[in-house]
Amino acid sequence: MGLCIGVTALMLTTSIINGFQEVISNKLSSIEGYGRVKHLLGKSIDLKDELLESFIKDKTYQIKPFIRDVCMIRKGKRLEGVLIEGVSEYPKLLYNMESVYAENGKIILGEMLANSLGVKIGDKIFLQNFSSERTSSLGSKIISFKVSNIFNTGLQEYDKSIAYIEISEAQNFFGFANNKVSGLIVDNGSPFMADFDYPFYFETWKDRHKLLFEWITIQRWPAYIMFGLITLVGLVNLFAAIAMIIIEKNGQIAILISEGMQKKEVRNIFMLQGGIIGLLGALIGGLLSILLIKIQKEYGLLNIPSDIYFMDQIPFSFNFENFAIIMILVFICSIIASWWPTRSLNHLKSSEILRYE
Repeated sequence: MGLCIGVTALMLTTSIINGFQEVISNKLSSIEGYGRVKHLLGKSIDLKDELLESFIKDKTYQIKPFIRDVCMIRKGKRLEGVLIEGVSEYPKLLYNMESVYAENGKIILGEMLANSLGVKIGDKIFLQNFSSERTSSLGSKIISFKVSNIFNTGLQEYDKSIAYIEISEAQNFFGFANNKVSGLIVDNGSPFMADFDYPFYFETWKDRHKLLFEWITIQRWPAYIMFGLITLVGLVNLFAAIAMIIIEKNGQIAILISEGMQKKEVRNIFMLQGGIIGLLGALIGGLLSILLIKIQKEYGLLNIPSDIYFMDQIPFSFNFENFAIIMILVFICSIIASWWPTRSLNHLKSSEILRYE
């Protein structure tokens, strides 16, 4: 029973950590693309630059230019700072909207930003740009947009601070020349793309969020160790059970040995018994964890605050490879736990035991 509970806890822990990493990875890569090509000094890049021209024309990769800059967004008397991203096509995570293509005169906002401004779909908002060096010296530039949609990615960083408009309008608003953009979004990647000549560099979505994934990795091993100890308790119980059986059955073991059975054969019986118990416990624990994972995926019974964990339900991601590794390790450890107490058979003297039986 202890082994079953330990395996269940270990399987669920592994599935939750993998599920959390999978959900975060899918969301971030869907919003930002596989990676982005940018200027090392944060300057705009020229689409006709010789260093980028062959890369842009390569049809192997899905490359989309983008404009990215900050400004103020206003609705009535409410004013907020916002990061504007000018694109021709919205990020993949937002494809559930009516249109995946950005349209002139329209803007989409994150839900938290929309709530702080008190806007809803169909409202008119104003963008005011007065911080960019490209802005005209005559003063700040103000332009109105209609809110065409409001998105909720579950990522607070994006939902409260970013908005999307059509790329040509972003160029005009922020004062970019026709061939100038903030960078290039690449939706599918290859290892060689990490090498760009100065002053350009390639940054994947994993590079941008390196600390987050390092934190996930750091949290992974303590969780494995903690729930692995529960499995270890089950193995200790198995060790104790085999040891007690050997003590209780000393007389029967002595009879078998006196009738010609080798101590090695007796030892193999106990090891096989321990291995079967361990395997059954691991299988029952594994099947129980699969059942719980299926129930959570189907009904979403375990909820968590989305503003903290980037999702509203505990995610599970079943990995057959992890399942198989845990099964094999538990089986091997069960045999080892069974073998250890059978070492006492080497010192067992059947003649003395039978004399007192």
